Amino acid sequence: MRFQTDLQYHNREEKARYVWQKYQEILQGSILDVGADEKYLTQHLPAGVRYWGIGLGGSPDQEVNLETGMIPFADNSSDTVLCLDVLEHLDNLHDIFDELCRVSRKYVIIALPNAWSGILRVILFGDYQTHHHMKYYGVPVEKPLDRHKWFLSYDEAAHFVAQRSAEKGMRLVQVDAYYSIDWRRWRNRIFYALSHALLRFSKVNAENFFISTMWAVLEKQEAPNNA
Repeated sequence: MRFQTDLQYHNREEKARYVWQKYQEILQGSILDVGADEKYLTQHLPAGVRYWGIGLGGSPDQEVNLETGMIPFADNSSDTVLCLDVLEHLDNLHDIFDELCRVSRKYVIIALPNAWSGILRVILFGDYQTHHHMKYYGVPVEKPLDRHKWFLSYDEAAHFVAQRSAEKGMRLVQVDAYYSIDWRRWRNRIFYALSHALLRFSKVNAENFFISTMWAVLEKQEAPNNA
């Protein structure tokens, strides 16, 4: 596997370190971070790398509402484009995915959470109660500021990225699974074994209940003429 790291993350700041350790080979030149939040990645970037973060919330360099417009940059304007745990929040997921490919000069890095895993963990091991909504998917009494608009499994997310990127002239360099499950807990190990046994003859991939996030790297197949 070309891009890899043994690091784990539990919050956005730790995730930025994970991203740097895993993808630093292609985090060079100019970087556009779509959904930059507090721009934690800048803590790891070396001098000379040009970073620009856009989005709503946090402290981006530029506020951009992705739901009401496209990415306001020219074709092939950033060497690497990041979009981490953002697409699932957008009604116009397909349009913004296409925009990521358009503004990228070389690479796109995408992370999509696996909803199957997140919901199942809450039901089986969390503090689920009928009068409490599930994070990102439930129906709270008051309208939430943020929620997921798409309920994807790992397999579905990987299939979407592979097919859509090919349509946009991008080559899928790598797709891999991130597991945040704590294997030290006996109940997780037992549930893992039971799930695979029960679904042995099913078309459902049991790994969808354990993978936390799908990570993918796309590469533009043809360099722009002004390279």
